[in-house]
Amino acid sequence: MFKFTKDFNCCKTVSCANFGLSNRNSDSYIQKSERLGYLSIECELCGSNPPWISNSLVKNLIAEKLELQFGQKVVGCKKCSPYYFMMATPDSKLHGFTSAGTQRKKCTHCGGIFTLPDFKNIDALKQVLNSVTEKKEVKAAIQESGLSARLYYFYLNKLSLIFSNFSRLNELQLLNREYLGIHSEGRLLSLNHQRALYHLFSVEIESGYVLLQSNNLTKLAISEAAVYQETTNTLAANIDSDNIETVLLARYQSNLKRNHFEQLLIGSVKPLGRSSAIYPDKVAYTHFQLLKAFTDNVQRHDHFIEHESTLRSAALMSSYAAIKNGSANVFYFLPFLSNAGKLNGQPLGWWNDIWFSNEIGAFSSITRKYKTTPSFKIKKGTAIESYHCYLNNNLNKNINSMQVVNDLSEIYRVLYNYCEDEGGATAASQLGLVQKCYQPEQLLALAIKQLSNK
Repeated sequence: MFKFTKDFNCCKTVSCANFGLSNRNSDSYIQKSERLGYLSIECELCGSNPPWISNSLVKNLIAEKLELQFGQKVVGCKKCSPYYFMMATPDSKLHGFTSAGTQRKKCTHCGGIFTLPDFKNIDALKQVLNSVTEKKEVKAAIQESGLSARLYYFYLNKLSLIFSNFSRLNELQLLNREYLGIHSEGRLLSLNHQRALYHLFSVEIESGYVLLQSNNLTKLAISEAAVYQETTNTLAANIDSDNIETVLLARYQSNLKRNHFEQLLIGSVKPLGRSSAIYPDKVAYTHFQLLKAFTDNVQRHDHFIEHESTLRSAALMSSYAAIKNGSANVFYFLPFLSNAGKLNGQPLGWWNDIWFSNEIGAFSSITRKYKTTPSFKIKKGTAIESYHCYLNNNLNKNINSMQVVNDLSEIYRVLYNYCEDEGGATAASQLGLVQKCYQPEQLLALAIKQLSNK
């Protein structure tokens, strides 16, 4: 199993000798400095002041989101391989049946006994799936299904687990790639009654396949200081201009309104019931660590992140070892379809970032300095916007449960990847995971068949 970063309090300046090194590996830090008016770790080599991060909070968030995103396996030995992508799944052999007639298997590594998934009441799963695809209000869906509220939510969660496991099993094919490109952006998803979620999305750059999504909700017992409770909004505004330089400069200016560069605020929003909201920067640190499930298993990778300073440090910390050995690059990317004001190596912003632009957007390398225009591999620069619109249009805005939000988000992620036909192909088929576009019930039948054979 690969290792998550344990200490995020280090220099994030790529050109500095302290880049990625914690205070245990360098004595040229001032711990918990307040020189710039906020708590930071000060690097004496380059003079940077990255905001201080609670390592224990991020560690606990990673554990919570890891179980949600890559755990909850319904196949294989849970003891030897509790998470997808983290470690190889050992072989197993048939080992009789339970008293209910369910096939048992025995792990050849630890000798543990487990049962194959037994999917019962397929009709109930289909009813719930139909209510999701038709965007029915939960109360109406429960009434029409004839299920009790408890059973409806039970089958909603079961549907989410089936789709999630099916998706992760297929995504194991990505680990054999030599190269992987990922594009990440954050979005605000508004609900009713002043409630909203900050979502961070990551997609594969050629197909637009949604690999990972994380929101800012947690069940963890966290300190009052860690709970999101700001009323100010520092989200970068959409500037009405066909000039890319004007748009970029406006985004840089919005960062200067913050107490520090990693402080992204999403306005005055209420959290969902029985959960807490956390700040977007903690979502970014957690989300990008989980992306290691994909990037740590390929030889080379590029990460194209939204032009948002909150994401910069988190993206660098998830790949700093690969960045140092030259097998990874991190870029800013801003989708922009207009060719007006084309950029060709122009320095902009606080750090004089060097920007280039082409027919789909503007990009700037955070990890390397290019003298000539670098090759640019993103084919679908608007993929995240497309998925965000899809999720925004389908998700029930009256939801007030973290569990239901997570279940529905995962169901919609898989339906979008495998069922949404754009230009004659789905994201999953363009990525080579399947050969055709599926209707939702067809996809459910395929998922159950595949998991039953594992």
